[in-house]
Amino acid sequence: MPTYDFKSNKTGKEWEDTMSYKDLDQYYIDHDCQQVINKQPKVISGVKSLWSQTDDGFKDRMSEINKVAGRDGMKQTDYDR
Repeated sequence: MPTYDFKSNKTGKEWEDTMSYKDLDQYYIDHDCQQVINKQPKVISGVKSLWSQTDDGFKDRMSEINKVAGRDGMKQTDYDR
């Protein structure tokens, strides 16, 4: 559900609330408010990739797996018998 920003017509107090679009018109009436649209959008910044946050031990293990991946895939094992 989307989050909306509101401003009270009486006090000028601002708040946010989450609701369905269908409930929005009734919410305006019940709370004597209006929607605030000219606010700056909330931006997430400075997000790092998952690979850059992974420790070197895991990266080394993934490199080892990658070296032999697919080579022995068709060999019969004890589990296949």
